[in-house]
Amino acid sequence: MKKRNRFQSIFLFVLVLLVLLPSIAACSQTPQNADEAAPAENQDATDAPAAVPEEEEKKLLPDLPEDLDYAGATVTIMQHPFSAGDWADWLSRDIWSDGLTGEPINDAVFQRNAYVEETLNVTIKAEDVANMPDMIQKQVTSGSGDYNISTARIQSLPTTVTKGYLVNLYNMPHVDLEKPWYDERCIADASYYGLLYYITGDMIILDDDSTGAMVFNKQLIGDYHLESPYDLVQEGTWTLDKMAEMANTVAEDLNGNGEVDIEEDRFGILWQRDAIVSFMHGSNARIVDKNADGDPEYTITSEHAQDVFDKIDQIFFDPTVVQNMHNYSSKYPDIYVGEANIFRANNALFMWLRMRVAQNLRDMEADFGIIPVPKYDEAQEQYFSTVTKYTAATVCIPNTSAIDWDMTGAVVELMNAEGHYGLHEAYYENNLGSKISRDVQSTEMLDLIFSNRIYDAGEIYELGSISSNLYSRSAESGINLATLLAQYSKMMAKSLEKSFMTPLKALAEAGN
Repeated sequence: MKKRNRFQSIFLFVLVLLVLLPSIAACSQTPQNADEAAPAENQDATDAPAAVPEEEEKKLLPDLPEDLDYAGATVTIMQHPFSAGDWADWLSRDIWSDGLTGEPINDAVFQRNAYVEETLNVTIKAEDVANMPDMIQKQVTSGSGDYNISTARIQSLPTTVTKGYLVNLYNMPHVDLEKPWYDERCIADASYYGLLYYITGDMIILDDDSTGAMVFNKQLIGDYHLESPYDLVQEGTWTLDKMAEMANTVAEDLNGNGEVDIEEDRFGILWQRDAIVSFMHGSNARIVDKNADGDPEYTITSEHAQDVFDKIDQIFFDPTVVQNMHNYSSKYPDIYVGEANIFRANNALFMWLRMRVAQNLRDMEADFGIIPVPKYDEAQEQYFSTVTKYTAATVCIPNTSAIDWDMTGAVVELMNAEGHYGLHEAYYENNLGSKISRDVQSTEMLDLIFSNRIYDAGEIYELGSISSNLYSRSAESGINLATLLAQYSKMMAKSLEKSFMTPLKALAEAGN
């Protein structure tokens, strides 16, 4: 408390001094300089008072006791190791840094960790763990305290969650889930029956890297005299139909052979199978959502969802206009690189991607911009984005008393709080520090992309085998949702109740 009181006293003194300065200055006028001051009646009555500079936004601090001291104890965090091929972009770069290098994200991570270590008197240690769910299970069943925190990918968590291998974060000391450094949409979507086993927040950026978005080619927009996608987003008219209209305008058989050539023709849209869920969510439809009582229920069976997939079937399955890059996995060992090269060569107007891939376009000669996935129609009020479960990381804690929960909670809270400023700003700088940085709308677009993200339990927990079938059917001639739902209706009901609701209710009743 003493540190805080001294700061407040100094602040009060400076504030009083600023208030009294005009009076002090007026009293100090001598007869010589008093004549130089213009009389009030001679001043122009229309002169406005000098503008007062806006006060800088005060940094929000976590509500942690000032006397926390963990005596140099080690906090070990699981991080994702480097992988080759199309997984090369999905390693952890948000947990550990060896030192300052001048690269924004690296330096923000280093500075954050140093601050947390000094403030809490802890030592942060990161270890590569390829199979985090397996490691969590081993730790919990053996009762060991090897790891305090996991950054497991969303896709890997369902069994880990339903078997109770993770701590209910509502019970974690010091973790204030109402603070802005946690994604409130993740908390709302991932919590059931008073249980929350994973979160996304500002101590990690793999969830941001994994958020779906669109890029557009500015040169082609100009060449074909099309409307600015930025303007469409801001006006609320960036819809599936508008995207299809623009895509059809640009698509062309450039070599004139009457065939579809992935590297020689021009396309309206490039996408991947993961994007099928992204466009569904962008249209405000889900596989599973909460009902008024907070229970999960299938909403993929709604009339709106059927309308969404009817439109998707109309737009995305004409190969002369739209190309699914997963159909070329044998041609491109890394489909992200292949897709980016086609876009970079000005052979596509739009491309769906996860945000991390946008940084691979920095050497693109033509300018490009980033925008959210389109809405279903203009009546839809908000843009929605999907956090791709395959690559997105989370923050979760193994459910074992062998680790110090008090220390672990304090570290999670402070790492997220500090990340809300330094790492968050570095992430924006990295994504805007390319061709996109020339756009005044860029920051607004990123805010829109990250502000309304969807964590669909139906997709994450693979309930009723719906999401896997959406992915596989995206490589065919259409989704045909009604046929899919009829085929899997029995499995859907059984899966929701047995695989999801029953185990979670049991954990809630047991007071996990």
